[in-house]
Parts: sequence; C-alpha cells; structure tokens
Amino acid sequence: MKPLNIDNQGCNPVSSNCVIWQGPDIPCITLCKGDSISDVTFKLATELCEVLDQLDISTLDLSCFNPNNCGPTDFHALLQLIITKVCSLENTTTETRSPINCPDCIVSIAPCFYYVNGTGDTVTTMQLVDYIQAIGNKICGLLNQITIINQTLQNYGIRITALENEPDPVFVLPSFVPACVITTTTPISIDIILQALETAFCNLQGATGTPSQILTGISAQCPDLNNQPQLSGPGVMGTIPGWNNTVFNLSQSITNLWLTICDLRAAVNNIKLTCCNEGCQDIEVTMSSYLSATTLHITFNGTIPLGFLECAPGVTTFTISDQSGNFIVRTGNVIGNLNTPGGLAYDTTGLNILDNLTITATLCLTNTSLGQTCQYYLNHILNSTNCPTIVYTPSYIEINYAGTVPAGSATYDVKLYDALGITLLQTNSIFLVGPAPITGSFTGLTSGTSYRVLVTVTTGTSTYDCPWVLLATPLAPCTPPTGVSGSITFNP
Repeated sequence: MKPLNIDNQGCNPVSSNCVIWQGPDIPCITLCKGDSISDVTFKLATELCEVLDQLDISTLDLSCFNPNNCGPTDFHALLQLIITKVCSLENTTTETRSPINCPDCIVSIAPCFYYVNGTGDTVTTMQLVDYIQAIGNKICGLLNQITIINQTLQNYGIRITALENEPDPVFVLPSFVPACVITTTTPISIDIILQALETAFCNLQGATGTPSQILTGISAQCPDLNNQPQLSGPGVMGTIPGWNNTVFNLSQSITNLWLTICDLRAAVNNIKLTCCNEGCQDIEVTMSSYLSATTLHITFNGTIPLGFLECAPGVTTFTISDQSGNFIVRTGNVIGNLNTPGGLAYDTTGLNILDNLTITATLCLTNTSLGQTCQYYLNHILNSTNCPTIVYTPSYIEINYAGTVPAGSATYDVKLYDALGITLLQTNSIFLVGPAPITGSFTGLTSGTSYRVLVTVTTGTSTYDCPWVLLATPLAPCTPPTGVSGSITFNP
C-alpha cells in the first residue's frame, strides 16, 4: 500500500499497514492486539458510523409529542424535548394529565432497540419511561466508548509519530559457507553465492545440455531395443540384469547404454576368440608367474591363431634372474601351455627366491602357410615376499578376504578369475601404505564353483604378481519346496 503523503515534503512516508496495535484487546469492537492501524481505524470508524446511525432521529415516530413543524432536528434537541415532556408530566396533577396516561404509555421504539423476548417474539414497543431509560443508558455507553476511542486515537497518534521518526530499517543479507560453488572457509553473502550458483548452473547446462536436449538424447535409444536379441548371449536386451525397459531419465538411459556397450564388447571379444584369426595382429599373449614352495610356475594367457608354431622346435627360452645377480635359463613350449593354470614348472635351485625374480623371454612364432614370423618380448617380475598375507573365506555366493600388507606404499589389485585363470571376473583395487589391513569381497558368485585369485602389486613403475590361489565356493544345500501339500490315506 502506498502512503497518501509519500509525495508531500516534510511527511514521513510510513504506511498505516506497517503499524500494529500493541494495546489490549477491545472485545466490544472486536479489536485485537496485533491488528494493523488500518484495521483499528476502520473498526473505530465503523463503530462511529453505527453510533451515528443509531442517533439519527429521522427514523423515530414523534407524533405523540405533537411537534408540528418545530420538531427536534438532532438527537440533543430530541432528548431535551423528552426531558421537558417528562418534567411537564411529572409536575401535572392526575386530574390534568393527558388521556393517554403518558409517561405510562406504550411507544414505538427505534429498530436498534428491538429485541427478542422469552417467547421468541421481536419486541418493537416499550413503555415510554423504559424507552427513555434505555436511550439514556445507550447514550452513556456511547459517550464512554467515544471517550475510549478518543484516548485510543491519541495513543495511536503518539505511536505513529514515534514510528515516523524511526530511521528506515536496513536489511542485511544472510551469509554462509558454500559447499561447492565457491571454495572458501569464510561465510559469503547469499547474493554472491547466488551469482556463483547461476554461473555453475549455466556451465553444467552447457556441458550436459538443457532438459529438453537431454530428453531428446534419451529418446534416441534404438527402436524396440528392449526386445532386440543380445549379441553375446541368449535372450533379449530387456532380460539383462539391471536393464530399464522404460526409460524416464538420463541415469536409466546411461545404464542401458553401458549394458549395450558391454553386450557389444562381449560379442566382439567372442569374435576375436573364435573367428577370423589369421596373422600376427591377432596374437595376444601375457605372461605371469607364481611360486609354489621352491617351484616357479610360469603361466601364459591369451590367443594364438591356429597354424602358428614356435620358431625353435616347439620351445621358447626363458631367463630367470634374481636381484643378487644369479640367473638360470630354461626352455619350454608356450603354445602347449597357453591358458593352463599350472603353466611351465621349474625348480629354482641357484636363485634367491627371497629376492625379486625377473622372468624374460622372446616369443617367436611362425606360420608357414601365411609366410609370417612374429616376435614378442615377454617380461614379468615376481616378488612373493612383498605380497600381502591374505586369508580367503568362500561362502555359497561370495568370497571374503582379509589380511595385512607389508611396509611401504603400493596399489593392490585383487583379481578374481575363472577356474582356469583365463577370464577376469572381478577386480578390487586399493592403494595402501603398509603395514595396514586389507579386506574385501567378491559377490554374486555361483555356489559349488572353482575360482582363482591373483593379487597384483604396483609400486612406482614396477608391477608384479603374487602366487595364484585356487578356491571353490561350497555347494548350497537344496532349498525346501514351498507351496506343496499332501495327504496320507490309512488303509486298515
């Protein structure tokens, strides 16, 4: 509400809506503490108008007074006329009184004096004396109310003047320490944080696109992809665990996208393993090793297409050395031991197996039908003494492990393979500064199934494997049947 005096010079533009009544409640005019001055003034003015309406003599029947043309024109004159008439009647003897026996007479009363009697009838007449007494009481009450109103208005004037003389309030913006939009440990004003939030939101929207653009991207999913067959296994895409048949948001769309990519990768990997292996470009061989007591096992995983043989008559030469300068040379067939858990086994006599053991070899493969000869350098470092001490606890569908890593900092990759040690199923990776505990688990496994665990340790630029561990989950007991009912019939 705009104050009317806002444009007048010398006036303090404070709206009456902003000033509240702090005095006590006044039930007779339904005035409550906390009402605004606008409400108080309105209620007082309304009450005053009602009083003025009640004092309006134009609605009164004064015919019994025989006023002729000189009747009273206001309430004061009417009251004086009544008093004069009563006094005249009081000073008149019984013999000279008017035949109407006033003031002991019935007169019509103003509507504001109507009331409902005990029988439910609306009373519109009263004895003149009673009527005059009621009018007098009403006038006294009105005079008292006017006195209170005048005092209240005077109090309001003092309060309004005090409010007008108060300086304009100063609003201080709140401050707090933002979590991400501004890097600080000091509280920042909320308007600055809002600007930073606006900038961050615009940058985010610029990177991700608007909501409509994101929904457009979501709708680009291949038509009827839910019912399309998987490329790497049986069933349709909608049967892949975690698949969202109905996509409403970006998270669900990304989930389906990754599951589709994984399906494609598995299919492509299957093609690489089973189809079209022709030349050197299709050879993939990795070498690892582990110690069993004093026996060194060298294992090989990967793919060598059919038709390739080792250049030497079925053998490859391996050089195994320790950090003390000792070394041994051994030979063995790589192709015949490819993807086999035990690999090549060699006695380590002459080596210090407490040192790091380095195994190197040059794998030479030839395919006479293709006229191709390929060479690959294989290198692996084995260090069992710096491997963590881990205890594995298989259960029906998971393998839990706990142990301790030695002193020093390293990244430990605990890898779960199938029973042959060929297919990597799960990996848990953690960086630790030892000595420190290491714990973890592999979940979602199959009961009664064999697995191999390999721990790979990376320190700086060196990476070495720890001994393989062969484990098996126990076979889960049969689940009792449910929903089966039966009956027994006794034949005597």
